[in-house]
Amino acid sequence: MKTIIVTGANKGIGYGIVRNLIKQVKDTRVYLTARDVNRGNEAVESILKEFDGTLSNNNILTFYQLDIDDETTVIDFARYLNENNEKIDVLINNAGYAFDNNAPESPLEQAQYTIKINYYGTKRVSNYLIPLIKDGGRIVNVCSGSGKMTESYTQEIKNLFNNDHYTIETIDKFVEDYKKYCEPDTRAAHGYANSAYKTSKVAEIALTILQHRLLKDRHIKAIACCPGYVDTDMSNHKGHLTIDQGAETPIFCALDANVPSGKFVEEKHVAEWIL
Repeated sequence: MKTIIVTGANKGIGYGIVRNLIKQVKDTRVYLTARDVNRGNEAVESILKEFDGTLSNNNILTFYQLDIDDETTVIDFARYLNENNEKIDVLINNAGYAFDNNAPESPLEQAQYTIKINYYGTKRVSNYLIPLIKDGGRIVNVCSGSGKMTESYTQEIKNLFNNDHYTIETIDKFVEDYKKYCEPDTRAAHGYANSAYKTSKVAEIALTILQHRLLKDRHIKAIACCPGYVDTDMSNHKGHLTIDQGAETPIFCALDANVPSGKFVEEKHVAEWIL
C-alpha cells in the first residue's frame, strides 16, 4: 500500500487535494493532517460521507495531528510512521499562512510569523519526513505565483538563487536579512520586495530546488507548484478558482509520471520563477 501525506488539509486547498486525490489513487493510505484535531477529524468525516462511508479502490483516509510550527507534533508523526514501518510515497507540503492586506501587525511581526510557518515549518516537516520517503518518491511543495522573483528584487538578490550551488544557509540568510530590514523599513533599499508572504514563498521555491539537488541520488522528485488564485480563507475568498480547481496542479505534481523535478509548476506546466 502506498502512503501520501497532505499537510494543512482540514480546509481550503489542502482539503481539496485530499478530496480529489482519494478519487484518483488506489491501494493508498492518504493522511489528512492538520493542527486542530476536531477540525481534522471533521474534514475526514466530511470526505468519507461523500463515499457513503466506504472508499473505493482499497484506499484508506486517516487523520493525524500535525502542526508544522510545533516540532513535537512533527517528531510524533515521524515516529508513528517509523514504528508502523510506513514509507512515504508522496509528501505534499500544503500548510501555510498569509496575513490580510489590512492586518494591524507591524511589517516585522508579519515577517516573523509568515516566514516561521511557510518556510521554517515546511523545512521542519521535510527534514523529519524525508528519511521516511521511499527512493523514487516525491515532495510537492504548494507555493505560489507570489514566489516568483520579479522586478521587485534586484539582480543581486536574484543571483542568490540563480545558480546550482546555493545552500540551505543561503535561504536562511535570505529570510533572516529580510526580517532585519523590516524595522526600520529598508527592504527596498536592500533589494527586497515588501511582502513577507512573497519572501516566504521565494524561500519555499528555493528550498524545493535545493531538495531536488540533494535527493537526486535517491531519485526523489521535488516539485514546487502554484495552485492558482483560489477561493479560500487565505485569499479572503477573492480567488476565482474553487478548491477542487486549486487542487488540480498539486495533484498533477504528485501523480504525473513525467513531471520534472526541481521545477516550479503553474497550471500543470513548468514556469520560470526567476524573471
